Amino acid sequence: MASKTADAFPRRFVFHGNAVAAEVFLTRIGSVKQTVINPVTGQSSLPVIGGESSSEVLTPTFPAQLAGVFSYSAARTHAKGIFDGEDAVTTVDASVHDVRVTNSPVPKECDDLSPIEFRAGTLSLSLRSTHPPKGQPCIEFAETPQFAGLSLKGLPIELELNEELMRLSRWKDLEKRFRTNRAFFDSCPFGVANPKRPLTFGQDIPYTPSSYAVCSFVRSVKWGDRIIAGHVLEQRGFGTIYFGEILLNDKERRVTMVRMQLGSNNSGQAVFAEGDPNGTTIPPR
Repeated sequence: MASKTADAFPRRFVFHGNAVAAEVFLTRIGSVKQTVINPVTGQSSLPVIGGESSSEVLTPTFPAQLAGVFSYSAARTHAKGIFDGEDAVTTVDASVHDVRVTNSPVPKECDDLSPIEFRAGTLSLSLRSTHPPKGQPCIEFAETPQFAGLSLKGLPIELELNEELMRLSRWKDLEKRFRTNRAFFDSCPFGVANPKRPLTFGQDIPYTPSSYAVCSFVRSVKWGDRIIAGHVLEQRGFGTIYFGEILLNDKERRVTMVRMQLGSNNSGQAVFAEGDPNGTTIPPR
């Protein structure tokens, strides 16, 4: 008689917690196209069974080609995945300090070719997800995100946060609020495939199950005396700065505190303080 075999693929929760403090690279320096990448500074990632992962880099170093454009210090990350009863709980933290990003215009852009500098004293993020055995997870800000000491061209940057969006930790609650509350709909724009066809009130959040919706928990940017609606700050001769982006769907949220697209004398990208505390149960129901 053949013996009974064990279940080869028992149902279980798979952890996926990831935190990044900083990543920067250039794709063009002056007139020369070249790719110069600095390895991720501060990264914590969980294995499928959960556990704990920490990283601390107090004095990051940079290749010579990047050092004139980027600098930062004290990059820290942490990820922890445990079970609280039957709930899978994942917490991720990412922070970076003394951020400096410098770019400069080219002659065709403006007469003043002085370097333009972005600074941040502290960028920190803490997220927590709680996945019950059934139903949608709760994914929340474990602490208020910290944007401290922001400036561009020596002018201070202040951000207005969308606290209502930040409190809506379950997809079904966010989706209902977006579809039924006009004030919230107006305060929380989502990215759409065709910007010339914006969403109208009453529509669902634009996403497909195999992808993400994208929005931001930053409502407006005050830069010096200017107030800019939304989460994007553009400056000719420097590039574009995106604050508080969220990639999300019914089971995941990935938050980035600051993302940059540099474009002028130097081209490249940068990201500071990012985390996603997600996970999933397998096999799927």
